[in-house]
Amino acid sequence: MAGMRPLSACLRWVLLTTILVACALPAGISLNRAAIHFTVILHPDGALYVGDQVSFEVLAPAQFDSTGQRVAVSFNGQELGRASFAPYGVGERREAVLRWVWDTRQLKPGSYTLSFATYPGGTKWVESVSLGPASQVPPPEPEAHWASTTTVCCTIYYITGTDAARDIASLGQIADVQSADVSARLGTSLKEKIPLVFLPRVLGNGGFTLNGVYVSYLDENYGDTDVSLLLHHEFVHFYDQSLGGKYLPVFFEEGLAVYLSGGHFRPEPIGPQAAAVLDLGWYIPLETLVDNFYHQQHEIGYAEAAGLVQYLGTTYGWEAFNRFYRSIQPPEGKSASAVIDAALQSNLGISFGKMEAGYKNYLRAQTVTEADKQDLQLTVRFFEALRRYQQALDPSAYFLTAWLPDGAEMRKRGIVADLLRVPQGTANRWIESLLMQAWKELSAREYAAADRTLNGIDVLLSVIPPPLRAAPAAPEGSPDPP
Repeated sequence: MAGMRPLSACLRWVLLTTILVACALPAGISLNRAAIHFTVILHPDGALYVGDQVSFEVLAPAQFDSTGQRVAVSFNGQELGRASFAPYGVGERREAVLRWVWDTRQLKPGSYTLSFATYPGGTKWVESVSLGPASQVPPPEPEAHWASTTTVCCTIYYITGTDAARDIASLGQIADVQSADVSARLGTSLKEKIPLVFLPRVLGNGGFTLNGVYVSYLDENYGDTDVSLLLHHEFVHFYDQSLGGKYLPVFFEEGLAVYLSGGHFRPEPIGPQAAAVLDLGWYIPLETLVDNFYHQQHEIGYAEAAGLVQYLGTTYGWEAFNRFYRSIQPPEGKSASAVIDAALQSNLGISFGKMEAGYKNYLRAQTVTEADKQDLQLTVRFFEALRRYQQALDPSAYFLTAWLPDGAEMRKRGIVADLLRVPQGTANRWIESLLMQAWKELSAREYAAADRTLNGIDVLLSVIPPPLRAAPAAPEGSPDPP
């Protein structure tokens, strides 16, 4: 991945001033809310242009009871679409999603008013949206379109004119190698090819598996995860799901993917890293993790999950672990930890509590160096900063609520703008460059340099005006960032 030059102290302080001016609502959107203030997020991100097929996410305020409620959007007196409020994304944020309901291809550049209404209840408000001329759509979008290629493992989809398009031959080879390794490790093969989509922007932590595999690939990737490891991780999910099981707890799904991939975002020692979590006093009780995985501190949760899979496989054997894992029954009114406890007792003859006690003893027996602990501290700190940045200035990328529409439908409609357009403000460019610099330093184990760069990122994030930092508070039980 392409890097960036380190920033001088002078430039960093210039940036502080610039950000205060640059951070504002996206151009072209003005608000005229009802007494109850709903939040409307438009897609594609940033400026809109004639020809866009526009989507809306409508977020209700805390005081609004959205149970049984729907929202409709209208233009020029004609309803464009309606949707119910429902949980969205892995974070299950309650919102109404209206995908690609406003087709602007027959309009002219200018300002337009859209009307929104909830029902039953009748809360109404309007949004004023500006459309720029189609001739001003930034490259490579005007000529970009979906393309595909087939390899041994996968049907690969990508957008022309992107970094993935440039590197598609080598990416196909990497995908085949990683898929073959996962197939061998899990002792299974697939009857059909994996739908693999390369995303030209950062979304979440770089990869998703949802009716196919989605992986971010771009030179200016501020999350800069190793693409081979990322593909391996997501392929584990795809193969894992093909092997069956009535209920695969996300805790074990993610733990298995990290364990079999030999690391989360880069190669890492599974046992010592999980042990470092315990040594630092960051250990999250397994019941808390199992029952509410994605709302705990991300890197700690993944480290503990991978360590537990390694412990169970080492202690009881892979076949016994696999039999236990695939026998877990759907909760159906019970907690995930309760059904896991039942499967443990039926298959391994241990309770949930006994499993955790044995796991902690296993971690205490690991050799953990100061470098292991420092690496984990800075890794957690880096990704906490990355997610704070996303919540503030690139919300479509935030993993709990990432904007990731169905790939097959995007290809059918010929939509590329939702993935090609990203926030391009001065603040975005500078903070992303610092994130890339910090990750490069951390990966090179230049810990002092990484610490200084992360300090700079923390300062910059602290001066972003509050309206852009209105992110959910950290869930209860999450450890404080180091």
